[in-house]
Amino acid sequence: MTFIRAKQIPPRTGNWYDYEVETLHKGGKVIQRHIRYIGRSDKAGGSRASLSGGTRAITIPEPTTTSNMTSTALPRHRVSASFIANALQEYYSGMSLHDIEENIENLTDGDISHVAVNKWINKFTNKAIHATKDLHPKVGNTWIADETYIQTDIKGTDPKGVVFWDIIDAKTRFLLASRITTTRSTQDARQLMELAQKRAGKTPKVVVTDGLRAYIDGIELAYGADTFHQQGNPFKLRSSGANTALIERFHNSLKEREKVMRDLKDKHTLKRFADGWLVYYNFFRPHMSLNELPPAQVAGLEYDWHSWADVVEYKKEPIVRRGLGTL
Repeated sequence: MTFIRAKQIPPRTGNWYDYEVETLHKGGKVIQRHIRYIGRSDKAGGSRASLSGGTRAITIPEPTTTSNMTSTALPRHRVSASFIANALQEYYSGMSLHDIEENIENLTDGDISHVAVNKWINKFTNKAIHATKDLHPKVGNTWIADETYIQTDIKGTDPKGVVFWDIIDAKTRFLLASRITTTRSTQDARQLMELAQKRAGKTPKVVVTDGLRAYIDGIELAYGADTFHQQGNPFKLRSSGANTALIERFHNSLKEREKVMRDLKDKHTLKRFADGWLVYYNFFRPHMSLNELPPAQVAGLEYDWHSWADVVEYKKEPIVRRGLGTL
């Protein structure tokens, strides 16, 4: 018999995901084996209740994959598309390459290298970036910018880490631009503003930031006198009704991925992670304050991909609850 279990990834973030698992008895011990990733837990709690002791029995269609996962593999891949989609979801949810590798090996009789996992992530991240980079969201007139240090193992960088610059729309929470630098200069701030302007196709009326001086001239150089710049305490409401606490909460969720970032060994792969994270955050990740919708939907974008499974082109299977029908 198989069951649905929920897992919070990363821990303490409130982001719950459902997995199909089965119970096995080995060497006098009872263990649970993950079979596949299913999707985000439902709003009402769904399988989260199972963590307190309950389970939901389900019936799953007979798998079409073999033990070496070849029968539903994508062209030029020996691994089932479901495992690849699962790997992408887990990676951008905060799991390291080695943890993903271990999960797959626990489900199969094959030896999957974390190098192979990294190739899947690079391939389909690039595909998602290319498909979404020219979409222009319908955003509001108040944007919020912030920067934070993220620890990496990239040689030659500041002991504090690299600097992640981000700017989001206060209305839709759409992440307009994300940059990675080793400095916090006026030119860094200016380039962030220009990237956001290009993505939105407009200039904001208000930009809210913290007290970093680089923003003063950076915003002026990018937008001129037509944009009002508000600086100050991140938790003090401004006349615009926005504050930097919104984006600082975003950075807290980003920092939960530091374990992932320690696998990144050069600036090129770090940039791809940032661009991939932007796609994941805007298009796939439901936002609690947006009624569990991703920012891209709230920003009026029409697109065909709503999960990494769609990018991989893996046809998701229905879950059939006994006596309750198909979800």
